[in-house]
Amino acid sequence: MKFKVILLSVVLMLAFFSASSQDLHYSNYNYAPLYLNPANTGGFNGNIRAGASYRDQFRTFIGEAYQSTMIWADSPVAFVVNERQWLGIGLNLFSDRTGDLGFGMSGAMASVAYHFSFDDNYRSVIAIGVQYGAIQRKINNHQAAQFADDITGTQPSPDHQLITDFNTTFSDLNVGVTATFKPSKYDKIQIGTSLYHVTNPMFRFNGGSAGTNVNPRLNVYATYEMQLSNKFQLTPGAYYSSMNNAQNIQIQLNAKSLLKKGGTTLLTYGLGYRISDAIQFFAGAVYKSWEFGLSYDMTTSTARAFNNTVGGLELGVKKFITIHKKPELKVIQICPRV
Repeated sequence: MKFKVILLSVVLMLAFFSASSQDLHYSNYNYAPLYLNPANTGGFNGNIRAGASYRDQFRTFIGEAYQSTMIWADSPVAFVVNERQWLGIGLNLFSDRTGDLGFGMSGAMASVAYHFSFDDNYRSVIAIGVQYGAIQRKINNHQAAQFADDITGTQPSPDHQLITDFNTTFSDLNVGVTATFKPSKYDKIQIGTSLYHVTNPMFRFNGGSAGTNVNPRLNVYATYEMQLSNKFQLTPGAYYSSMNNAQNIQIQLNAKSLLKKGGTTLLTYGLGYRISDAIQFFAGAVYKSWEFGLSYDMTTSTARAFNNTVGGLELGVKKFITIHKKPELKVIQICPRV
């Protein structure tokens, strides 16, 4: 118990350190596990896990807000050598767009992860994951753009062709590793890191020779699930992301409360802080094999003068499916009495 108090104190103290940050991705990674790290693929109890998330941001000062949608699913499909080793496969589909021109990105990423447990009770598990797929970047609303030539001339501006040509697709590779430890029957520590855009892919205008590289992104995170009582669980966590000299640091403290002893419904809630950017509020519920989550970012940086402190809003849902095998019963024939 003393160790838990010390760890929790250290995590909370980190929230007071200042650092350069930028909102790169999601606030609630609980509903985007394959987007955070491909090594999370197949790392759960059950047969199938599926989920979706939606993020809406900058709506108060951009005519067409930034919107991001993600759908994903994964499964531990097969044991390797023995039950201490297994493979997980998954698929992550995502799409986002923003602005009057509908500048957007969409992608489909397939992932596979190898999990290895050091003991029969799965108290210490290491996982290595790889993710590969295709990403498309394009401008969806070409007609929304107007140039000076459109107003003063009789012919459409030739610059329109530049916008039309911005439609490119490139392949992408991501890798990651996670380590999961269970210091007790009800507690769990997870530490993970992932590197995205490993091959430093390039995208360019259609028919063009010059291109722009997508810089690698590094993710590092740690969470500690602490079961403090039969009805209460506390989970502090820290997330760090870095891409192209921009950093994103998040400190979060989430909790789950069982409504009644022996029940199947839990309430989830929490607070977080994206350093130098926003305070995060979390709320949701767990009902049987379903999980629902809502998060809201309240801007605390200088951007609050433009968005009136209204940051991003996220909605998430997750479903676990367990398929129970029918028991094989041996038929025993008993001779009748004569």
